[in-house]
Amino acid sequence: MRKRRIKKRNRKPFFKKKLFWFSFLFLIVSSGFFYFFLFSPYFQIEETSILGAQTISKDELLKNFKSNATISLNILGNNLTSESLFIPSQGKISTLLENFPEIEYISVKKDFFTKKIVIEVKEKTPVCIWCSKDVCVLLDKNATYIKNYQKEVGFIKINEHDEYEKNLRSWSGMTKQDFIITLLTVYKNNNEIKEFDIYADKFLGKYKNINFIFDPKEDIDWQIQKMNVVLKKLNYKVENLNYIDLRFGEQVIAK
Repeated sequence: MRKRRIKKRNRKPFFKKKLFWFSFLFLIVSSGFFYFFLFSPYFQIEETSILGAQTISKDELLKNFKSNATISLNILGNNLTSESLFIPSQGKISTLLENFPEIEYISVKKDFFTKKIVIEVKEKTPVCIWCSKDVCVLLDKNATYIKNYQKEVGFIKINEHDEYEKNLRSWSGMTKQDFIITLLTVYKNNNEIKEFDIYADKFLGKYKNINFIFDPKEDIDWQIQKMNVVLKKLNYKVENLNYIDLRFGEQVIAK
């Protein structure tokens, strides 16, 4: 029986393969496009303006934005810096929102013809002062931090006297932020309540010379309804009362 001879194929060196040259060409072209779009003077930002900033320093905003709008590379010992319009804006927006909690919303608009960027800022509107352990801060309608309180006036005040967050979670699954939004809902239904005091198992709403007593374990909307009904029955005259307790089901205790 004859043995078959198996011919060995001569393998081409990798640099003679078409795939190698296609990959190499793709790398060269991609690098060229990368360099062109990032470092070409035709796409460098020439002017940046800020709109909508009321209480925030425009200079600080601009400085912070530019620090995140620049790319620097060292190529063969040459330091290249770019402020290209093609650098994505999302990372810059996230950094601004993190560094400036007063901002609610930011949009960045680019004009490739004039090489200008316009940053539109919407600041949060403070609605309440929240105080805990001698530290007071301003919060917006979503109960998010704006800045430390500096004797601003015209806002309702929420005083935290006891630690109640664990109780909230066991009662209703609410977070402290959710609870503050609930207090703001009470305020929307009666904007003559100017101050809230929060304790471990109840909270008080100061109305004129009296306190409304609420139970955070129970349905707040139902307690708001009871509050409004009682005030109408009293014709909003509460001068002879000390408090109105809304915590007990269908009952309302006024003393």
